[in-house]
Amino acid sequence: MKTLRYITWGILPVLLGTVISCGNNKDFKVKTSNLEIAFNANGSIESASLQNGQILRKITGHSTLKGCQTVKVQASQLPDGGVTFVKTLLDTLNNNELQLTETFTPTANSIRWEVLIEDDAASWTTPIETLFKYPAAGNVTHWLPWADPRGDISNGGTDNALIANAILNSGDLDDFTSWADPLVTLPLADNKWHYGAPRYEYQNPGILYCPFQGDVISIPMLSFFEEDKDLGLSLVLSPEDLLLDIDLVTSKSGDIRFSRYNHRLGEGREIKFAMDIIAHPSDWRSSLEWVVDRYEGFFHPVNSLAREMGGTGAYSNSDVAFDVEKMKKMAFRVNWRAAFDFPYLGMYIPPVEQDEEWMGFIRQRNLGKITRKPSSIPLMNAYCKKMDDHGFFVLSYFNVTEFGTQIEYPRPESTRKTGEPLWKNSNDLLYEKFEDAMLFVPEAQKPVLDKGIYSARPGLPFWTWEKAVAMDPGVKSFQEFLVEQARRQIEALPNAYGICIDRMDWTRMYNHRTDDGVSWMGDQPVGSGYVSWNKIMDRLHPIFHENNKVIFVNNHVKRIEQLKYVDGIFDEFTYAGSSLNAIALLGNQKPVLGWISNDQQLLPDSDEVMQKYLYLGVFPMAPFPGNDHSIRPSELADKVYLDYGPLFNQLRGREWVLEPHVIAVTSGEARVNLFKTFDSYAVPVTYAKGSAPVEITLRKKELIKEGLVAKVFYPGEATPALISPEVVNGELKIKLPTKRNCAVVKIYLP
Repeated sequence: MKTLRYITWGILPVLLGTVISCGNNKDFKVKTSNLEIAFNANGSIESASLQNGQILRKITGHSTLKGCQTVKVQASQLPDGGVTFVKTLLDTLNNNELQLTETFTPTANSIRWEVLIEDDAASWTTPIETLFKYPAAGNVTHWLPWADPRGDISNGGTDNALIANAILNSGDLDDFTSWADPLVTLPLADNKWHYGAPRYEYQNPGILYCPFQGDVISIPMLSFFEEDKDLGLSLVLSPEDLLLDIDLVTSKSGDIRFSRYNHRLGEGREIKFAMDIIAHPSDWRSSLEWVVDRYEGFFHPVNSLAREMGGTGAYSNSDVAFDVEKMKKMAFRVNWRAAFDFPYLGMYIPPVEQDEEWMGFIRQRNLGKITRKPSSIPLMNAYCKKMDDHGFFVLSYFNVTEFGTQIEYPRPESTRKTGEPLWKNSNDLLYEKFEDAMLFVPEAQKPVLDKGIYSARPGLPFWTWEKAVAMDPGVKSFQEFLVEQARRQIEALPNAYGICIDRMDWTRMYNHRTDDGVSWMGDQPVGSGYVSWNKIMDRLHPIFHENNKVIFVNNHVKRIEQLKYVDGIFDEFTYAGSSLNAIALLGNQKPVLGWISNDQQLLPDSDEVMQKYLYLGVFPMAPFPGNDHSIRPSELADKVYLDYGPLFNQLRGREWVLEPHVIAVTSGEARVNLFKTFDSYAVPVTYAKGSAPVEITLRKKELIKEGLVAKVFYPGEATPALISPEVVNGELKIKLPTKRNCAVVKIYLP
């Protein structure tokens, strides 16, 4: 540590107040409207006073760097009622001193916890940890935005290595697609959770990553509850920070640890993180509500037009005639077009004259011959217009992490003829314009061999489908190309409503041939795919949003900060319970559409399948002609979707209502949720048991009115039933029978 650090401490009294020696800071406290936190002599949290001082809990908490020891602490009171602790840490491995400052300040409804790390040593990295403990007791439960509350495979969850092998070997995925309700609190447990996806490691690269894994959280937060006291306390990491890889470890004792990996320390850098400690009622809705309100830009669509697109969807390459009214009965709204009418990945609108044709991407086999379908800008836009005229939306295919087809490495000799456009051959364009953006397998990674789709040999590119290569959208040369492609989408396809970006799984990776200035892996500077995603979205989103278009994503990696400029989700793996849960929680204020691969995934009980989508407000893919690796029309599929389509139609425009204790089943047994729609509220009643009516109690103030009109929609019944809610003791009561264990109640405001 440089002498300048000690001089800085010397002027702290002028800037912040009186410097307190480490032995005299036991009386430091920070107080907000419903929470007071006290600190000990080491600058760590030692207790919390809640519910206006009526309840005291011996919570503890502090941040540190793994492998470092605290050797000195100085504290100062801040004018705004906060406190700051300046800690000198010793890196015991390298015998280097660095500085960690933790500042706690009151906000209107939380205590803000900020961490600043300053280090003048050579560049290095170690996990940056935040430790927190809530005292365990028999009545303490917890909740996470978990993909599966059962966690990893040891607790009945899923294992990604087994999943990848099953996919590559055409195995049975049924064992990995089970569903567990994410809207429950559970007793404290020993578990490890990955934020968004398991982190990329050399010896455990997880290249073929599909989001079937249960031990994933989609928002970096954790909530503790004491139901008998209506008491909740949450720790929430800020999605506004630069977030790389994060793991969360929980324990039965109430100890938790957030570990942040691969951040580059040293060379005078300042690394900052922010968190909030929030006191609230004992309902998962209340903690999630705080996060949604505080970080609304990550949860709400930028373009409100996206809400109109809520409905069942398709990923279809078909331009054949179809029964429009039938699809509307199935709640069909949007086709993410899988025509693959672009010449190759990345080149979605080639630089051609308006009427010039080119050959489409996918090679089709017919009687042993490989053919490619011709396409053009007028043909593409004509399809968009036709669907628009029918009242449906078209999203164009887009991808920012893959490029080309039949890419060779090393660079092959060009076969381009004189005067032939460079774009015609993806090898030529790649090596001429943005070879520096290719993503290569690090030398330190172990080889991964499979059927050839995702073989990874150190020193070679990452290849993907149709022998395209993985790309780094953070590299400027490739960014410029993608920005140009985005502008062509706007100009060429005025009748398309926007894009859906595929293959976000590559954002887990690190580019060992670039330097983003903030990431460090394998004792070298690298470029994080998460940083690259932020860079390309900063440039793409204005192009679409300023032209009233939307951006949807197929987000294999489930991280809230990646959705900052995203209007909706169209997830490829929603038939797996873990993926369904993760996107539902991420998209609680955005339209979310989810995959069903084939009609066999509606079995053995199609009612249970449809009801988990209703319960979580996710629209399942519809059986549409020409769907690519997804459900197509069949006798079974058509019947199920015609039965449930009217129920999903009642959820159009839905937004989760997140007020604490706003809805409950007070008689009978069922799973319920509450959504605000365009003109009403919708209550899906699902998984009901027994023949007795279900009583639902609503505490939403806007609904505590006499004379409200409500309709009940049942699967397979064309006409809804009218019911009359009652106001009893300041609550709205709705009592109704279910049919096929299900109903959707629509409550209309006067």
